Amino acid sequence: MKRAVIYARVSTDRQAEEGLSIDSQIESCRNKAEALNAAVLHVFRDEGISGTTDARPGFRTAINRCAVGDVDYFICWSSSRFARDQADAIAYKRELAGYGTKIAYAQSSIDLDSHEGWMLDSFQQVIDESYSRQVSADTKRSMMAAAREGFFMGGRAPFGYEAQAVDGSNRRCLVPLEREAAIVRMIFEWAGNGIGAKLIAERLNAQGLMTRNRRWHKGTVLHMLNSEVYMGTVVYNRFDRKRRKLRPESDWVRVQAHEPLIAAEAFQAVQEAMSGRAPAIERGAANSNHLFTGLLRCGLCNASLQIATGTGRGGKVYSYYACRENLQGCACGFPRMRAEPFEQWLLQELLDKLLNRQMIEGVLRQLDDAAARWVKERATRRTSLVLELRAAEARRNKLFDVIELQGTDAPGINELGPRLKKINEQISQAEKALVSLENEPEPTLGPLDVSADEAAEIFRATVMGCDDAKTLRGLIASIAQMIVVKDDEVVVHYKPECLVQMDGTPVHSKHKWLLDLGSNQGPTD
Repeated sequence: MKRAVIYARVSTDRQAEEGLSIDSQIESCRNKAEALNAAVLHVFRDEGISGTTDARPGFRTAINRCAVGDVDYFICWSSSRFARDQADAIAYKRELAGYGTKIAYAQSSIDLDSHEGWMLDSFQQVIDESYSRQVSADTKRSMMAAAREGFFMGGRAPFGYEAQAVDGSNRRCLVPLEREAAIVRMIFEWAGNGIGAKLIAERLNAQGLMTRNRRWHKGTVLHMLNSEVYMGTVVYNRFDRKRRKLRPESDWVRVQAHEPLIAAEAFQAVQEAMSGRAPAIERGAANSNHLFTGLLRCGLCNASLQIATGTGRGGKVYSYYACRENLQGCACGFPRMRAEPFEQWLLQELLDKLLNRQMIEGVLRQLDDAAARWVKERATRRTSLVLELRAAEARRNKLFDVIELQGTDAPGINELGPRLKKINEQISQAEKALVSLENEPEPTLGPLDVSADEAAEIFRATVMGCDDAKTLRGLIASIAQMIVVKDDEVVVHYKPECLVQMDGTPVHSKHKWLLDLGSNQGPTD
């Protein structure tokens, strides 16, 4: 007996009311499975999700179930229930075909295996996407018209507003919620007076003013200060959900929809003030000019340490490491650290552990051992190639003897030519391999003109003199997994594969690398 899975979907309550309910789709799909003489293994569903997106958990689970390879049919109500995006439909149909699973529609009896059925299904895909695009355009037009009339188009009301139902209608309007609106006005007033988002969050938390039962963070304040909703404006077509990114601002549609809490002039003044004093925060980007971005963590709250900039006396801009939670307005008490002196100190501490006499001597011993192994292995490889070459030559000589003794009367004379050609190719390959082996340069160090201590100092000077932050950061990241900075110590967590000596024994207290169960400690100042 064949096996099948069923998938059903509705994107709106209206579809369910028009007879496309989940249950009615499933019932029709079960009838289709019976007609196909297929047992239903599982039923998958998505409710309230559009077919224009592949972010459908029920759909993806159904596809993954077919990946097992024991499902003969993927049954759904129609092609529009499968996908309304043509590209997605083609991709998923190919994926199912690779699993050996056929698609069947309960609504129609089209044979999708036939050429005619394939053409009809392809045309239907175009129609489905065209219909979806039209519905999307109509919906957007309807939403903008409703917004211009002052209606709230759904979602959670922004802080400072509440959504009130309009008499005799299912629609709602945003109206100021005074207990929250007063806080919004205060936040904008503080920002307009030059107070930063972090300090604003700290002030609100200190006063016990919550954002709907949650503490304020710097990010929450910044989001509010940048939101045009407080000027009474609703912005449409801002985000491309399919590509998961913002559209160009020229494509945005702004609608004056509700009562503003902040005048447009005050809102713009706050934007200009923020753009002039916002610190630049580097999040460990590949082009960062700092050595430890992406590796440091706060020893008080375990948040990451990030680079921010500040302006000192005389207008000089400097960089410092700060706790991410502090930057967001939830202070853990971690002090800011000037980046340059901290990096120089910590780099020197790491080099003391990496570039010392013992480590250099170990590296040199390993190189000598590697050279000795290479010589031994080359001798073994040469012996093997010579034996292979001599064996092939012996087989060729036997063929020559047969031809010499019996001439054209030799048995299987027609087969001797191809055999001889194959043996000659083997001999040629073995000879080339021997020549290549003889030409390999021998890895030798030669006499050292400096001691291990002097070599360590040379390497150290090379590292300290390197002005390429990316190269130095790569060196540090190759040995350290994480560096935790506490009030009076720094704990370096090394990568396990780096914690071995040249003889294979672990690095531990013997060389003072790991003072605390796998960590290296030292003062921060």
